[in-house]
Amino acid sequence: FEVNLKAGDVVVAPGLPIEVPLYYNSQVPIAGIQFTLVDNPDLVAAVEFYSLHATNCFQTNFNDINGSVIGIMFSLEQCVLPINNDYNQFATIVYQPTSSDVIDWGSIVQLSFSESIVSNIQGESVPVNAMNGSISFSLSGDNNFDGSINVLDVVSLINFILLVEEPNQYQYLASDINDDNALNVLDVVLLVDLILNSD
Repeated sequence: FEVNLKAGDVVVAPGLPIEVPLYYNSQVPIAGIQFTLVDNPDLVAAVEFYSLHATNCFQTNFNDINGSVIGIMFSLEQCVLPINNDYNQFATIVYQPTSSDVIDWGSIVQLSFSESIVSNIQGESVPVNAMNGSISFSLSGDNNFDGSINVLDVVSLINFILLVEEPNQYQYLASDINDDNALNVLDVVLLVDLILNSD
């Protein structure tokens, strides 16, 4: 694939704004992106979609319909997202709960691409691979569902790292504090910092 798109894995406390980053890497300059991102279960609805491109010359439009966000991003000034070997953020989708009901602590919404189209500067479609993301409703670091972060979460995280215990999906997302898709000492240091600096 010449282009990879990725939705971020987000951990957020119920009731707070939900900002999901979108990342890309590419072997070619990108002139436009279109995607359909399904949220399952349908507990959230998109309320904003915006570009993070440095020159701020990309137009974004979206529609949230039937549990999916259809998004399109292009430039009226022929701006491009540059070739990039790392995963850089190019946009953000802001969600809010679909109803006034309280979302259960520990709930996970899967974000899955059902369609993705990427255009080069000649208006030609380039091969794209899209990687899914998720929204986990909890506190970052709270891997034991108790609504607070403390030494119990540190003990659990260390057990996950040492393969003493295997985390479920919720525990993994809550424990991966730096969002690098790995549980290691970097997350332990960040978790201790969160505990010591929490109000």
